[in-house]
Amino acid sequence: MKIALFDLDHTLLDGDTNVLWIAHLVSRGLADTATISRQQEFMDLYAREQLDMAEYMDFHIGVLASRSLSEWQPILQSFVNTELLPRLAPDALATLRAHQDAGDKVAIVTATNSVIVGMLGQALNVDVIASEVEVVDDQATGRTVGLPSFREHKIARVEAWLGLGLNSERIQSTHFYSDSANDIPLLQAVEFPVVVNPDAKLRTMAEQEGWPQLSWKVRATEQQADGLAV
Repeated sequence: MKIALFDLDHTLLDGDTNVLWIAHLVSRGLADTATISRQQEFMDLYAREQLDMAEYMDFHIGVLASRSLSEWQPILQSFVNTELLPRLAPDALATLRAHQDAGDKVAIVTATNSVIVGMLGQALNVDVIASEVEVVDDQATGRTVGLPSFREHKIARVEAWLGLGLNSERIQSTHFYSDSANDIPLLQAVEFPVVVNPDAKLRTMAEQEGWPQLSWKVRATEQQADGLAV
C-alpha cells in the first residue's frame, strides 16, 4: 500500500486556514474585531514560541460553538469556495492528484479542526486527519476528541487512520509533504519526507538529511495570509 500525506497550511494551501477563517467571519459581520485581535495575539505568541496549542484550539472551537453545525454549513461552504480552493497551489494540487491517480491512499494531516477542514476534504475527495471537534446534537461543545493532530501526535493520528504503524511491512511507500519544523517527527517517521516552502529550522534539517525541497505557491508576487504552520 502506497500512502501520500499532505500538511495543509503553507504546504497545500498558500496561507493559513485559521487566519483566513477568522478574517472571513469578521468581513461578513459574523465575528467582531476582538476575535481577530485575539487571533493576532495567538500569532504573536507563536512567533515567540510561547503558544499553548490547547488554548489556541479551544479558541477556534469556541467560535464554532456559537452556532449549530447546520447553521455553519453554508458559511463553511462559502469559505472553502472563496478562500481555500483559490489558494491551493497548482503544483500542490497536481501532486495530490497524481498520487490519487496512481491509486495511493491520500490524506491531509493538519492540526486545524475537523469541522473546517472536513469540508475542504470533501471538495478535494481526500481523507482528512485533523483535530476532532466534539459534537453533540449538531452543536460543537467547545471540546476536542482525542489527541490533537499536532507535532508528534500526528504520527499516532496517522497510525489510527491506517489501522497499523507507519513502519509496518504492509506499507510499501509513504510520502509526507510539509513546510513546518513542527512536522519533523512525522517527516522522520515516513520513508519519503518531502519539504515544501520550509521554515528556517526545517530547511536546515532538510539540507542536513538530504530531503527534497519544493516550492509551491499560488501567486509569488502577492502576499497571502500568514499564521501557524500546523
